[in-house]
Amino acid sequence: MSFDLAVWHEPVRVSSAAAAEKYARLCEGDHTGVAGAPEVGAFHRELTAEFPESDADEASPWASGPHVGNSHVIMAMSWSRAGEVAPRVRELADRHGLVCFDPQAEVVRLPRALRGPRPLDLELCAGLPVADPDRDVLERAVRNLSDDNWYLVLDEGDGRFVQVGLGPAAGVGDDEFAVEHRDGAPDRHERCVVRDREAVVAAVLGFAAGDASWKTGLPWERLDL
Repeated sequence: MSFDLAVWHEPVRVSSAAAAEKYARLCEGDHTGVAGAPEVGAFHRELTAEFPESDADEASPWASGPHVGNSHVIMAMSWSRAGEVAPRVRELADRHGLVCFDPQAEVVRLPRALRGPRPLDLELCAGLPVADPDRDVLERAVRNLSDDNWYLVLDEGDGRFVQVGLGPAAGVGDDEFAVEHRDGAPDRHERCVVRDREAVVAAVLGFAAGDASWKTGLPWERLDL
């Protein structure tokens, strides 16, 4: 069993859903809508200089050699090495201006040039961080919260964030969500406890969209930190 990632060039922002469709086509040998780019070759050379492809090298992290074209690189790495190699793939993709698609989580990670004006970063209990997550990724992150995957943080920087924790690990009851929001300074830190997952989805999406009404209707209490 392998942990897979793919990188390719996009001229404009692409959603995770659209990236999933392109990834499926690439895996079938269909390169429609994915143009060749010199950055792909540069990415591949730098990656394999650090993590050689040779099957004879026992230190190689690859479950099978990367599938390389002038438009994309599809990588299958050993699960035991994914924690080491996947963040490096993501870093190199960003450096070379390429998108990085994670088919396990169905998440596309965008290079800086394609990110929106608000520097949102999603930290997950399970999985790699996501820069500038789209609505589908955010909604799925909230819906996937569980006892084993119990928190997420959506951070705008400069002390502005919303975070969600589920259940006893977050200091609340079973099937309850602890939602915290800080708007800059520590004295603008609030918390509420809700049971309605739909309300949590709406709060996270509202914060991401910059909708000033997203806090309305939730039982906020100020936290003195």
